[in-house]
Amino acid sequence: MENKKGVFIVIEGIDGSGKSTLSKNLYQALQNKGMPSVLFSEPTTGQTGEHIRKFLKGEISLSREEILEAFLKDREYSVNNNILPNLQKGSYVILDRYFYSMAAYQADSQMTSEKILQMNLERNYPIPDKLFFLDIPVKYAFTRIQTRGNTKEKFESFSNLQIISENYKKILPNFAIVLNALWEPEKILGKVLSHIK
Repeated sequence: MENKKGVFIVIEGIDGSGKSTLSKNLYQALQNKGMPSVLFSEPTTGQTGEHIRKFLKGEISLSREEILEAFLKDREYSVNNNILPNLQKGSYVILDRYFYSMAAYQADSQMTSEKILQMNLERNYPIPDKLFFLDIPVKYAFTRIQTRGNTKEKFESFSNLQIISENYKKILPNFAIVLNALWEPEKILGKVLSHIK
């Protein structure tokens, strides 16, 4: 590569949008092209990330402040241990969920999605070079979740997904690339690759 800095790619979308599938397909495609790439997700596999997963599965209860603090602490870990070191090596860093997810999912009447986004921006976390958002009507996402048969997480109800989808639309920056999540996975991947030099 000509410069030492890598490319930071973030994939966002509500549950059932095909986000994790796209992240894995993109990672595989870049690997096949011989481009140095790594794939991470948030919450991370670190200690705080595992704590958040337990909360999302309903295994533990956390207050509003505790969950926001946990997400910010886990992101600190994600940035310092996963994102920045690999960008400095010149890798393509693919991240499945970032602070846009936190803003869309954790907002409520006390704390708006815009305010949560601002909390993250104030911490100077790296801004993605490419931000892809998989746009899907909630009814299709909900059907996909139901057919997966996994243990449902806290936010996987129709009404919650509707609110989260609307929150995303409020906070996505104007450089976000919106993709139709109902396209075939190969077509979605092709569109993403066409945006990545």
